[in-house]
Amino acid sequence: MFNRLKAEDYGALKGFFEGHRYPLCEYSLASIIAWNRCLYEVSWKIDGGLLLMAETDLEPPASKRLLMPLPRPWREISPGELAEIARRNRHGHYYYVPESYLAPRRTEIEALFTVTGQPGYMDYLYNQRDMAELAGHKYSKKRNLIAQFNKRTAAARPVKVESITAKNSGLCLNLLDRWTSDIETGKHLDMLNCERKAIINSLSRFEPLEMEGVLVFIDGVISGFAFGSRLSNDTFVLNFEKALDNVKGLYQFLDNELAKRLPPHYSIINKESDLEKPGLAKAKESYYPAGKVKSYTLTLKQMP
Repeated sequence: MFNRLKAEDYGALKGFFEGHRYPLCEYSLASIIAWNRCLYEVSWKIDGGLLLMAETDLEPPASKRLLMPLPRPWREISPGELAEIARRNRHGHYYYVPESYLAPRRTEIEALFTVTGQPGYMDYLYNQRDMAELAGHKYSKKRNLIAQFNKRTAAARPVKVESITAKNSGLCLNLLDRWTSDIETGKHLDMLNCERKAIINSLSRFEPLEMEGVLVFIDGVISGFAFGSRLSNDTFVLNFEKALDNVKGLYQFLDNELAKRLPPHYSIINKESDLEKPGLAKAKESYYPAGKVKSYTLTLKQMP
């Protein structure tokens, strides 16, 4: 029987996420909890030493699917075992199957499953050092934008950067409220109600979910924030980033400050997917990703 996921389950379940090798952002436990009950309901169960996570759409038709199983201690799951798990739990679909799992097993997987790409869920990966140092000619535009921010904004008004904590996380919510009530700003803010809910879920449990992030203040007023969560031992997921878009260079400054302030064990930053939005894809490509991870769905050919 599957249990409804609660934020309080983080401590009991995080051990299953500590050694996994799935590079997609969907395998950040803090992110799963943040987005739970926004678009879908997440449930879980322990099945023979494996943690199984399942999603059920909130809107009808309410399709159900499994994420890749999470063994503890970590071991590779064979395609045959994947099929048996699906049959045993009466779920015919797996979502968010990373290319790194699929590629070396494709023939065996295709004998058991129908494989379908998820182009809107391809993640962009960056070296933390590249994002923090912005060295070399290819990052000259980013450095120039930060220089413009420092010259036009920071020179005229004091700019302060703080790490997000339980004490100051409510300031991010104040910024969201301010944007919501500002009609002009709202026109340029690409944020759905479900994303707002996920941000609120994250900030209200920021420290229990072991999230990391920064706030930027301009003249004492919060003007942007960026924060995310642990994906694996060396990979940090940037889950949310919001800033005033009428301040030139602020987003680039925010990106750079977050990268510089991450704990040293994070050598890779996953900036999630582009959702097949051309503008978002262009912005992600402008930072020259060190790699991209494609996502796939698997549908069991012999349905349970």
